[in-house]
Amino acid sequence: MSQVIVFLALAFAILIAIFAAQNSTSQDVRFLSFSATSVPISVLVLVSALCGAGVILLLGISREVSHRWRQRSLSNQLKAANTRIASLEAAQAASAPAPTGAPALSAGDATQPMAVDGSSGPASTA
Repeated sequence: MSQVIVFLALAFAILIAIFAAQNSTSQDVRFLSFSATSVPISVLVLVSALCGAGVILLLGISREVSHRWRQRSLSNQLKAANTRIASLEAAQAASAPAPTGAPALSAGDATQPMAVDGSSGPASTA
């Protein structure tokens, strides 16, 4: 994507250079309280292009700064949330009672066949 932007900027610069070379006549310029006499049109176009590039640069910088501030804020919120989760999990683990009820089966108990009479020993073949 950045290569496309560089290519478009280069193409625009070439177009401005061609326009400047073909328009070398002078013109009087008045803007608000500023006035200049006999300024070549090519200089006016170049100054206008530079002013536009400066405005776009400032807008891009402000956008980048805004994104970085937002990212920093979200990162801090995420750290706070992870810290809160860790403290809640630690509190829950500390206050949870030991499990009571049926004894846990060992790995060998689950694989032994059940006897016909309901005992947990091996099935008898009598």
